[in-house]
Amino acid sequence: MQSDNIEAKERILHASIQLFSDKGFDATSVTEIAQSADVTKPLIYYYFKSKEEILDSLVHSLLDKITSMTMDFVHANIVQMIQAGRLDIEPDRLSFASEEDISYFLENGYKYFEKVLHFALENRAIIRILMFESLKNSKNHNELFHLMSLTTENDENPLFKTISQADSDFSYSADMVMFKFFYTIFPLVNFAVYYDDYKTVSGQSDEELRASFLRTFKIISSSLISEKDILLRNKNV
Repeated sequence: MQSDNIEAKERILHASIQLFSDKGFDATSVTEIAQSADVTKPLIYYYFKSKEEILDSLVHSLLDKITSMTMDFVHANIVQMIQAGRLDIEPDRLSFASEEDISYFLENGYKYFEKVLHFALENRAIIRILMFESLKNSKNHNELFHLMSLTTENDENPLFKTISQADSDFSYSADMVMFKFFYTIFPLVNFAVYYDDYKTVSGQSDEELRASFLRTFKIISSSLISEKDILLRNKNV
């Protein structure tokens, strides 16, 4: 019985993703979701108080998974490297003990970004919904900015709390938040949103598209590297 309930809830979420993505959030009715998911409207309201709560559930699920992946990277790389004396966080840079250490960090960082890219593409229908809602003057237009919660400087953000406990010098400058959102998060969002259309127009394969995007990310990342440091803020600007 419990497995049937879980299956019904998953069908509701899957149907909502498809309808929100195809028609838009406002144009989709609970009746349409019920018909598409092959459930009754009362069952939808058993799991979710409203259509808005369905969208909130999708957003929070996305954030939880991204946070989990990022926390794995933070623990396995940043925290362990700080504890081993291989990495020191300064107010304007990540300073590594050796060239081998920065190479190790970058290699794992690229692997992590590739994993996040794969996740974003797997969930591009949800990301497309968030992008579409952000462009409308609706009460859901700020949903996309929930992704900025990963750059908030308080204990409710597990990333900040974990890193700052390992090295108290860590902080999010306004420049760093701007860079992470518009040059890391937003390119991922745009790539996921327009992936299928760009693939059709460019005639490239999935493998070619992903490899090209990852190469571009490495080019941007390399601009922050100065010998054994990764700059978090440019003092000359």
